[in-house]
Amino acid sequence: MAELVVHAPKDAVDRKSIYIMVDTLIEGTKRMDGSCTQEIYLDCGRLEGKLEIIGGITDQSLCAKLCNLKDPQGFHQLVKGIGVSVLLNDQEANQEDILVTWKHYGKDDRYGRGTKIQMQCPRDGREVITMFDQVTWDETDDVIGVLIFALDAPGQIAEVNVRLIVDDSLTIPEGGKDEKVDRTSKAYQEMIARSLVSLGNDHRLERLIARAKAKEKLNICFIGGSITQGAGAKPINERCYAYQTYQGFCQRFAGEEDNPFTYVKAGVGGTPSEYGLMRYNKEVLLYGKRPADLLVIEFAVNDYDDETKGCCFEALVREALQAFNATAVILLFSVFANDGNLQERLIPIGNYYGLPMVSVKNAVVEQFALSKEQGRVISKRQYFYDTFHPTNTGHEVMTDCLLYLIDCVTKKMEQTMPDSSLLCVDALQKAYEQKRVHSCYTPVFDNLHLIERKDAGNFALCPGAFVDVDEELQCVERDFDTLLSPEFSDNWKKDPSKKGNFVIDLQAKAVFLTFKDSGDPRFGCANVYVNGALSIVANPHINGWTHCNTKLIAQSDQVTDYHIEVSLCEGDEDKFFTILCLGYTI
Repeated sequence: MAELVVHAPKDAVDRKSIYIMVDTLIEGTKRMDGSCTQEIYLDCGRLEGKLEIIGGITDQSLCAKLCNLKDPQGFHQLVKGIGVSVLLNDQEANQEDILVTWKHYGKDDRYGRGTKIQMQCPRDGREVITMFDQVTWDETDDVIGVLIFALDAPGQIAEVNVRLIVDDSLTIPEGGKDEKVDRTSKAYQEMIARSLVSLGNDHRLERLIARAKAKEKLNICFIGGSITQGAGAKPINERCYAYQTYQGFCQRFAGEEDNPFTYVKAGVGGTPSEYGLMRYNKEVLLYGKRPADLLVIEFAVNDYDDETKGCCFEALVREALQAFNATAVILLFSVFANDGNLQERLIPIGNYYGLPMVSVKNAVVEQFALSKEQGRVISKRQYFYDTFHPTNTGHEVMTDCLLYLIDCVTKKMEQTMPDSSLLCVDALQKAYEQKRVHSCYTPVFDNLHLIERKDAGNFALCPGAFVDVDEELQCVERDFDTLLSPEFSDNWKKDPSKKGNFVIDLQAKAVFLTFKDSGDPRFGCANVYVNGALSIVANPHINGWTHCNTKLIAQSDQVTDYHIEVSLCEGDEDKFFTILCLGYTI
């Protein structure tokens, strides 16, 4: 692997450049090896997104060339260097430079090969310039992978700027900083108001608010993808939309003392509602020990990977609505930097069940296209941390959209329903009886149960060579935590030195398999057979990072006997493969 450590120069150089990070906040997170880092991933279209959103490059062909390591007219000809500055507020605590790594991924060994450029950056904001004529490139370079900032401790915040120094022949827009978003302005308030898709049948929210005013104990819960996890928010536990919404709810109904409300954040990056359905009972409800009184569901930008096309999203909604405590459900539709989401697929589900719905897309996208003079309230550069995730300001916008809904319902109650506290669970449940029987899409995915390693004794299960436990797992920050905790640590990992397939027999309507994705070449592909026929080939390398991947492997309208067998593919028999859990519906 080509590796270069750069120490100088440390003075800003006036060269033509494109910024991909401008006054961006980063946060140290403790990793399994004990280090504290912030990774800024640049693959899978992320660098192109930064060039467009932060750098203002609207020419898509130029963006593609700047990111292409293989095109002789691309990265190596157009990008001449990189400039990085890091500013920390606690300079007195530690005077050592911050190690910053620019990493390319290798073609056959994603993490083990590829060019690595390391820069020692002072923590006082001075820029370190690395010109690429000093670099010996690794011949296995595949794609531009990641920027890694090594910080001192978990939760440490730094402000960074990163720019690509480019060829003088390029015509690029001038940079500049945006004015601070005025959240008190009339234009901002009008933008937030556009987020309200529907109040729906808001009786459950009314009852929740009445209980909140009565200072009852309530669980305020959020489930979704990486945005719900808090990606882009710094610090992630305090500035994410979920916590800020919880905090706003508390300020409205609990006051400063004796807060009776509990905060539950169950966001997992890169996963759709298919995986959310798998973990709702485990991570939100604690297997029935903790009811969800308010549940915000945010999967509108993650469900592109939902192979059930909204059916699992609906099953998650139905699971919440059928709870004994009449959970109040809000559907939240976040947005990507390409202005896209899947709300057109999900809004019909919300309408069918009469749910309150909030669309951040409706609030911000139309005004993104305007100039400041034309009435733009917030720019994409202000809203987006990267192609997928909001900045702190973006998370504030999401918070304000949700709290606008809460305030609308509260105002309605004050004007028309002073006796809302008298609403009872039984009366509310009756409104959903018909929906329990008839669904918007399909009821096949209702009533899901998990199978983890601890549950093996309840089934006809033979692990075969899957006898180890994988400890290198996707990890997330839960609830108030800044420290990472693993997803599905009670798993089955194949021992490459052993033979034998994973086999389980069960009765179900539908069966899901959740396995571990990995960029590690030591992991192999697995064939998944159901009743003797190949259902899927589970490839852990499609996503290229350690992450949970749920796949539907069997489905029927009736409860069916299933014989499931997992075996490593030919040529991969001596590799690892991890089954995280299974799910089945009855």
